Amino acid sequence: MKHVLRGMVATLLFVSPVSVWAQEEHRHHDDDHAHGKGVQEITLKGELVDSLCYVAMAAKGKGHKQCAIDCAKAGIPISMLEDGTGKLYTVLPKEDKTGYPESVIQHMGERVTLKGDLYENGGNRYVTVESVE
Repeated sequence: MKHVLRGMVATLLFVSPVSVWAQEEHRHHDDDHAHGKGVQEITLKGELVDSLCYVAMAAKGKGHKQCAIDCAKAGIPISMLEDGTGKLYTVLPKEDKTGYPESVIQHMGERVTLKGDLYENGGNRYVTVESVE
């Protein structure tokens, strides 16, 4: 009886980690599908900020507009600070290798309505630019 019990315990110890590993592997693939393929159209209201100055110094608003424009032109990522929630979305150009549209750069430091596609990955939020008003 003692040998049977040891055999069952050994089997459970071996099978449990394999089962957990398989479930984790499956979960990661599901995450890839949810974030990589399922695009959600979104409309956000808030302020366009340059990521560096906002994150490092909470710089925003009309007083920071020219610095934000200069930072965006220098390649510092633009973010959208959502009204009411304070959530930060990294703004991405609609197409790769195109850079930010001038319509986005000129609205830095201003409250705007941004329409685009929402992507989430690794707990981060990204939005591509369809239009800015």
